[in-house]
Amino acid sequence: MWDLTYTISEDMLLYPGTPQPKLHDFATPAKDGYGMSEFTFWNHLGTHIDAPSHFHADGASLDQFPLSAFVRRVRTIDCRETPDITAAFLEPRMEGYETGDGILLLTGQNRFWGTPDYFRPFPVLSDDGADFLLHHTVGMILVDAPSVDPVSTETFPVHRRLLRSPLLIVENVAYPPDLPRVFHVTALPLKIKNSNGSPARVMAAP
Repeated sequence: MWDLTYTISEDMLLYPGTPQPKLHDFATPAKDGYGMSEFTFWNHLGTHIDAPSHFHADGASLDQFPLSAFVRRVRTIDCRETPDITAAFLEPRMEGYETGDGILLLTGQNRFWGTPDYFRPFPVLSDDGADFLLHHTVGMILVDAPSVDPVSTETFPVHRRLLRSPLLIVENVAYPPDLPRVFHVTALPLKIKNSNGSPARVMAAP
């Protein structure tokens, strides 16, 4: 199995404008005989899942998805050599795809995790690239980058386009170098009522 999840910590480098998480121990076994902690952080933090309700008032929240939605066969598409992930780029790389599969868009940004370079420009879906994936009824889109949109955006057009459909977006995916091109993923968010997103433990298996 492969762990595709980054560790949450108080000193982690975050998407611009996001406050640092706070991880506070109220009690410890050494001092109090038991351990209990308070975690304070935004829900779109680290490796996390976006629900349609992240950008659409009538979109589904994470707790409204069946468990099967979080378990997918995923195909990796290497996008490291293109600035724009267009329909023309995607089409010849979809061999073997079946309706409902997930797609991992490998941008190469994972190699910069924990540094300011992680937020520099990276390949993103064009309008027709996003529409292409929607037309093929992709069930989950994963990306080894901070977002499916450029970090510089103020309008988040790719999010808005994709999340009109009942699919899930998984961002900040860790990418182990020995991960197979096709794998099965389990990406489990916290089950919180009406959640528009959640940190997730994301794991892969052959």
